[in-house]
Formats: sequence, structure tokens, C-alpha cells
Amino acid sequence: MYNEIEFIFNQMGYEKLSLNVTEPHVNIKLVNTDINTDAEGYVIVTLDETSGIRYTDLQLGHISRQIRNFLMDRNCYLYHFLYIFISSKTPPSSLLDNEVCLWHIKPAQPGLFVYGNILPMYGGLKKAIEEYLGSYSYNTGNSKTYTHNPANNCKQYINSPMAANTCLVIINVIIFILTDFLTKPANGALFIDKGSLSWNLVINNHQYYRIITSMFLHAGADHIFNNAIVLFFIGNYVEQYAGKVKYLIIYFLSGIIAGCTSMIYNMLQYNYTESIGASGAIFGIMGSLLCILLIRHRQADKIDLQRVIFMAFLSLYGGFTSQGVDNAAHIGGFLGGLFITFILFGINSNSGRKAGTNQ
Repeated sequence: MYNEIEFIFNQMGYEKLSLNVTEPHVNIKLVNTDINTDAEGYVIVTLDETSGIRYTDLQLGHISRQIRNFLMDRNCYLYHFLYIFISSKTPPSSLLDNEVCLWHIKPAQPGLFVYGNILPMYGGLKKAIEEYLGSYSYNTGNSKTYTHNPANNCKQYINSPMAANTCLVIINVIIFILTDFLTKPANGALFIDKGSLSWNLVINNHQYYRIITSMFLHAGADHIFNNAIVLFFIGNYVEQYAGKVKYLIIYFLSGIIAGCTSMIYNMLQYNYTESIGASGAIFGIMGSLLCILLIRHRQADKIDLQRVIFMAFLSLYGGFTSQGVDNAAHIGGFLGGLFITFILFGINSNSGRKAGTNQ
């Protein structure tokens, strides 16, 4: 079946790599090959078991080392692996890992089964293969939703929202309902007062927990609605790229930095105001998304860099022109998310030139 999809690789600029074995099939595309720029490699390893060959973990490790040696011989130290497994059987255990980008094609059930996160640089390839296989896709490990298109009489499975981001949205909504909606106003206000952010209470009374609790409290339905909508859509993109653990690190550290920035600003202004809301962490996710696009702008598939910059500017401008908005937290969260993401991925990309990434 490889011969049937090889033309897609050729159309998208991937060249066939000859190894000392006839299979698996390896296609590589090198970018940033200018004299003053380090090359970056995108690797597709197609394991076609319909030809009768069965692959072991040991064989896959040997093949991976051959590919790495090939890339390093061409001064390419930053590379990304995509495995396409064509078989009716379960993929090898070494590939069933969230850190491995793996697509599974079952010949008897034409469609694309996606394991783990979809790396942005392979988004266009995924769409082309799905169209060739009949617009049928499936994302493993997540709940399934589908839409029926009567025009071509086929089912298209849509990737479910990212798990960690969805949990954060749900937690924020549940806490809002418990503190603002299901309880009496006095009790709701009491809960908020106990969890709101105040530099005086944090520093003088050592109530450090307020830095975290204030991130999950909201004042009014419009406050939680706006934050939940923005977090749901922007957070999905960031988690898809960063993965669950790093996404949560970015979210919470951004929120903490936003809270600390707010406290420092209010303390210098001798302002004893208290603040609540997830906006600081959300601005951190917005800064993270901007950083990801700046680092991997050539690989972005559906996200437009100019739109993200405009959205960030518009959000910050709206805060400065509105009353009762903690702009210090917004700016601190935005810069914090951008800086944290650079630490996690920007520096990691530079070190990846020595060790490689995303096998």
C-alpha cells in the first residue's frame, strides 16, 4: 500500500531515502538548508506490513539509528519523526507512546488512526492522506464525535478537545457554579474573599495559597464565560503542540507569574485591591501560543501568526481601556507564558541540534 501513498510524499517535497534494507520505506524533507542556517529534517518512516514483513522493536531501533546518522552526516541535528504503520495488527509497543507521532492505516478499514499529538508540521500531510483514503479519520485514546457529509456519503471523525485543557475549563466552570451560582450571594462572596489575591494577605499573613485559588474564581457569568471560551480554543492548540504535562506547567506557572506581577504592582502603588480570575494564566497560554508560532512558524498549519499577535494586542488594549481589569496580571501572564515556552521549546530546539527531537 506504500506505493499508493508515496506520490503524496513526493508532491509535498519528501525524498526517498535508501537504507541498507529494502524496507521500511523512509522519506525525508530537509528545510532551512541555507548556508547561515542549520538544517531541520522531517522524517516519515512507513512500516508496510501488507508486504509480509513484520517489524520488531529491535529492528525499529536499528533503523532509527541509521536515519539519525544519515541526518547528522548532512549537518542536520534537529529532526522530527513520523511513523506510518500500515497493517491490520496493533502497532509495535515501542511506537505506542505519547511522545511518538504515529499514524495507523488499516487496509481492510481505510482510514487514518492517529496516536498521540499531531505535530503541526505534518498537518498538511495528514489532510492529504485523509482525502486519499476517503476522508475517514480517527483519533485514538479520545472520545469520538463525527459529522456526516451527505455529499460524499462518508464519515469524518474529528479530533476531540485536548484532555488537560478541557479539564481546566471544566474545573473553572464547576468552581464558579459552586461559589457564585448555587450558593447564596453572601456565601459566594465569602468563598471568593477567602481565595482572592491580595498582596497584603499573601505577604503579611503568609496566605500563599491565594496565588493559586484566585486563578479559579470568577466574578459573574460574563467573566467565566469569556475566560472559558478563550481558554478552550487557544488552550487546545497549545496542548496539542506541547503535550499535557508541559501544557499544565505553562498554565500554572503563567498564572503564578501573573499573580506575583499583580501583587508587586499593587504593592508599589499602595493599592489594597483584591483580584480573581484565570485571565493571567490565559494570557500566559496566549503568550505561549505566540512563542510556539515564532519558533515553529514554518510548521504552523491552521494558526496564523498575524492573527495571534492581533488577538493578543486587542486583548491587552481592551484591558487598558476597561475599568476593574488587572492589567499587571495580564502583562505578567503573557510575558511569563512566552518566556516559559521559550525555555521548554526554544532552548530545547537549540540543544536538539546535538541530540535530535521528536523520535
